[in-house]
Amino acid sequence: MYPRVANAAYRQANAAVAPTVALVRVYDELIVAMTQAVRAMEEGKHETCFARIQRVTTILRGLDCALDFDRGGEIAERLHKVYNSYILQLHISYTKPDRVARYRRLMDGLRSLREAWVQVALEMRGG
Repeated sequence: MYPRVANAAYRQANAAVAPTVALVRVYDELIVAMTQAVRAMEEGKHETCFARIQRVTTILRGLDCALDFDRGGEIAERLHKVYNSYILQLHISYTKPDRVARYRRLMDGLRSLREAWVQVALEMRGG
């Protein structure tokens, strides 16, 4: 069910803008949800944190399900590994005493991926 929700959101965003721009927006949502999870954990709101981590996981699963391995080749394979690694680390980190620092590192990685897609979007637009 989760991947369908994320795929539907991606398709809706994709209908109005270029696919790379839609993807950047999806990454924006990932970063917002991670930021909210970190804030909730710092405030001791464990249920809210867990809900936000579930949101991130859902989006990552949707991104993973949307990969086209035939057309994407090695890049799709790498993204598949990255998305699944993030999902695993999100849940492993939840029980660790340094989970906030771990979540911040994961968020930094998501920001780097987002910036890479911004560059792709700009190049595809011609500037």
